[in-house]
Amino acid sequence: MPLDTTVGGGGIDPGGDAVARRRLLKAVGVGTTVGIAGCGRDGGNKDEDGDDDSGDAELIGPDGTQVELLLACIEGNDAVETAAEIIAAEVADLGVAVSLERVSYDRLLRQYVRNRYLGDGDPEWTAGPNNAGPREETASESAWDLMFGVAFNTYPRTPAAIDAFWLERAPTNYYGYVPEADIESRLEAFRTTTDPDERRAPIAEVLGALSEEQPVNFLAMSDDVIGYRRSVRGPVEAFGGNWDSATWYVDEDGNGNEGGPTASDEWVWGVEGEAEGLYFPERTDSRATARIDLTLDGAYDVDENGTVRPLWMDITDTGSGQVYVCELRDTLRWGDDYGRMTADDWVYQIENVHTMDGGRDHPWNEPTPPSNRVDDWAAVENVEQTSESEFQLELESVNPDFPLEPVLWGSYCAPKELYEAHVPDADALRASDAFAELSFTGNLGPYTLERWDRTQEFVTARNEEYYMREHADDVDDAWRDAPYFERYSYRVIGDRTDRLEALADGELTATSIPPERYADIREAEAVEIYEIPQPFLTIVAYNQRANGWAELRTREVRQALSMAVEKPAITEDAFRGLAEWTHTFQPRWSSWYDDSQITPFGVDESYDKDRARELLAEHTTSGYEYEPA
Repeated sequence: MPLDTTVGGGGIDPGGDAVARRRLLKAVGVGTTVGIAGCGRDGGNKDEDGDDDSGDAELIGPDGTQVELLLACIEGNDAVETAAEIIAAEVADLGVAVSLERVSYDRLLRQYVRNRYLGDGDPEWTAGPNNAGPREETASESAWDLMFGVAFNTYPRTPAAIDAFWLERAPTNYYGYVPEADIESRLEAFRTTTDPDERRAPIAEVLGALSEEQPVNFLAMSDDVIGYRRSVRGPVEAFGGNWDSATWYVDEDGNGNEGGPTASDEWVWGVEGEAEGLYFPERTDSRATARIDLTLDGAYDVDENGTVRPLWMDITDTGSGQVYVCELRDTLRWGDDYGRMTADDWVYQIENVHTMDGGRDHPWNEPTPPSNRVDDWAAVENVEQTSESEFQLELESVNPDFPLEPVLWGSYCAPKELYEAHVPDADALRASDAFAELSFTGNLGPYTLERWDRTQEFVTARNEEYYMREHADDVDDAWRDAPYFERYSYRVIGDRTDRLEALADGELTATSIPPERYADIREAEAVEIYEIPQPFLTIVAYNQRANGWAELRTREVRQALSMAVEKPAITEDAFRGLAEWTHTFQPRWSSWYDDSQITPFGVDESYDKDRARELLAEHTTSGYEYEPA
């Protein structure tokens, strides 16, 4: 159940980390209303009279004009826009003109994150729509240089899963980073080593290399801040322990629902916007997955203690850390008369939709199959059906963390017959009514899709056939009559103030809380606020592809921009102290975070605009120089 969602004052699909931890990207979700504070900080640049006169020079390019960078950010979220303005002002202090372009999250994903091959024929390689090939030969539809407002999943439990971002051919490497350090071999060493102490060295080297090379500016992490009706029973403030659409319930009388909760209420999330589509083989964003997750449980869950909880299936290591057996429950039924979910459905999807080996043949009329998870499944060397309810996965190499990594955990599946009915037309599959209406979900999730108005509301109804009721003895008694709402919906309320008023008036069950309203809403009698640790790290991406500033391909240039932005100004002034700065691709609270190899940028002495200007002067290519303004 728990799946990807985005929370925070922007109201973009609240739901908590237990959902979000299984996805790659989300929009930064903390909202606030503040003026621009902290812009143009001295960064150690003041002269003896206390005046800052070191930023008067302009960086001039080979064409004789001042270098100008475009910073794209998500619109409609005050904290994000305020932080972007701070970032723009800080970079401008280096003598670089910065233009700020505000766009919707959906447009950012479509026109800025996605990229395409610019040449004729096929590229040397492709890793999907977010990494279409070599950086010199690919570009997004809209040009950009810096990007702010997207957060990446750091996978604190399984840090080797970060290879989805930091390898040249990683599927989410939309910024075109080519690592100088051998990150891939160190991640492989981490994966194939079982001794916990021996694993620390390779992952520390990776995190240290990322902090030094600055493929992006690793900026900050924040908790999800969500307000619930005080009568809701279930939320906890624990990483990986929040949001359960099946077993949470409402206790309006405060008597503990003697005899057990009953399904007599409606759960309503107040959100800012709706999802674009529900075709899950190519979905990594939060809005779609949060909704799909109401109707499809996914393979299995991982609780706050890092323990696998079987949903559709259980997964067992045969003892080698390289071969895993997946056993499906025999009570799983598709809708649309597709019959029982079997191992054959999973094997077909893995081999022909996710296509384990990106170089193998597939049945679709496109260069790559209709999935953005091909690289994820490439770690699986072989998949084999061993019975109607069982299949076996053989990995290329030992990986004791495989069940906790995002490859299979939480994965959805669709019927083999549904896929086969659309072969070879990939676009027809994407646009099929079965995916658009989630009509094939059967008894596989706690709710079924009832109606979807893409501008107003996504409504699901209690699934009277929900399979997990038959397995309460194996899991927990709370599942015996689950779920506990007659309806479960996402309601679009574009104005944040209106959402908060609807929560206070009892019209909403939950919505995200912006920092500037945190204190007064925490005192509200009808609302309970939870601060939920989550794994997403907010970054400033540097576009190293063909339509980005070419100098961003140079490590020292990226370092210069990173050391010019004061991270505490972002966490305190924009996010009101509800965020924590960091320096590499792990939260500082992660057990894998190791200060000993981290190169800091943007904090204390590492916030240094004088040094940043020196780096730009020394490491930009011929034709760049500083001139008086």
